[in-house]
Order: sequence, then C-alpha cells, then structure tokens
Amino acid sequence: MTEAGAEEFAEFGAAALDAFQALFEQTEHLDHRTNDEDARELISDLLVDLMHYTERRGIEFNDIAAQAQAYYDTERDNSNAFAIGSTVQLEGPAADEAVLLGQPTRGSVTGVFVSHQGQTEYYVHFLGQTTNQPVLAADLEPAPPFPATTTTQGAVNDPLKAEQLLVETATRIAMADIHGRQPSPDDLQDHRILLDRLTTWNNMPERDVTDLLLSRLAKSVNAAEPNNLEQAAPPQPAENLTPAQLAAQAFPVPLTDGITDARKPPTPRPASSPQTPPGLTR
Repeated sequence: MTEAGAEEFAEFGAAALDAFQALFEQTEHLDHRTNDEDARELISDLLVDLMHYTERRGIEFNDIAAQAQAYYDTERDNSNAFAIGSTVQLEGPAADEAVLLGQPTRGSVTGVFVSHQGQTEYYVHFLGQTTNQPVLAADLEPAPPFPATTTTQGAVNDPLKAEQLLVETATRIAMADIHGRQPSPDDLQDHRILLDRLTTWNNMPERDVTDLLLSRLAKSVNAAEPNNLEQAAPPQPAENLTPAQLAAQAFPVPLTDGITDARKPPTPRPASSPQTPPGLTR
C-alpha cells in the first residue's frame, strides 16, 4: 500500500464504503460513487458506527482522527504536513524567539488540529515541557532524525523515548544518592549516553538541557516509592511502541476539528515545586 497514490487510496475508501453499504438493505438505493448526498450520508453513518466501536474498545476516536488527518496531509505531498511522531523544528521568527528565551527549537509532533478555515496547527512536545505547544505549520520544518542510541535498557531512536528513559534513569540515580547507596553502573552509563544524545540533538548546552528536565525529575522523585525502589528492576523502556503510540499514551493529542465541534486543548498538568533532587547532572 505504501506505493499506492491518491487515486488508489480513494478507491480503497470507496471499497470500504461499498462493504459497509452492503450490510443494510435499506441503503441499496444509495449510490455514493456518483451522488454527493448519498456519499455524505453513508460516510456519516460509517463514522458514527466507528465512534461506537472505539468507545466499546476504550480507544480515543479523536486521537485516531487527528493522526489520520496528519497522514492524509502527508500523502497529499503537503510540504507543511507532519505525521504524529515525526521530529520537527521551529523556523523563522518562532525559532529566533525560542533561542532568545533559551528554549528548545526541536521536538516531536503529538497532535494536529485543522480549523474550519483549513489552517493546520500542530501540537509539539519540546524537551522538558509537560504540555504540548500549539505551533502553526508555517513555523515548522522537518528536523534531523534522532540518532539511534543503544542503552542497557534497549535501543532508543526517538527523542520522546530518550527523554522519558533519561528521567527514569536519573530518578533511580537520585534515589540511590538520597538513601546513601551507590547508583547502578548501568544507570550511570545510560544517563551519560542519553544526556549526551539529547544535548547534541537539541543543539543546546548541556546545562540548559538539565535545567529543562529538572522539574520532570523532581516530580518523578517525589512520586517514587522509596521502600520498593531498592528491590525494583529498572522499568521496561517503550522500545516496542511507535513514536505515535508513545505520543498518544504519554502526551494526549488534541481533538480534530470537523469530527467534533469543540476544540479541546491538552489538559495542563499541575506544576509541583518539590526540592530539587540530585542525579541529572554528570
């Protein structure tokens, strides 16, 4: 299917609609291939049934719709279209402002919103941030891929996974320090490698990278179970998840306009102000 073009993809959709229509005798008179009103009626009915199905399965329909919109734009060869999970970077004045503020300019797409006017806005996770930032498509361009990185906890080839794994690793190092234990040599090695990769990929000074991650680390240490941490094995990394799946699980994507009327931005996570723990810097 990857070699198919827009016409082939459209025919796949028509065939799916043929099969759906065949389920209902009362729709035999409809001809979605030649009549626009018939097409709208059948497509609407199919979407409603898919909404019911995703609800029964416990799957978020709007997340799927947002991802589908992004892939659709990509398949139309839209130069400003980015799939969920892809790496992007700010350009132009938006990039200049981020650099001036000491903020990262590279991130991962976690959601997409298309307005009624057809304007595309992407939600991007930037290093250390707990909420996804809305960015106009015109302010984004593709970023270099995150370098494949081998750790003792598995391979990492995505900045979202690298950041998550670094915070988890730094949390175990910090907890060991708090309780007067020697950190695991594997954790120290992974920490060094992951911090170096994130520093290089974000093209930022290491100190700025550690500062951006301190709030996430502090929250993670605050939530740790000291009594269980000594016995617990390092958590399994999410190397089997695609960037899009990780984005959907860890960073909720926004709703897609056109499926529902209300635009619901990601829910901000409450900020915490715990004591700054050790373990993130070398």
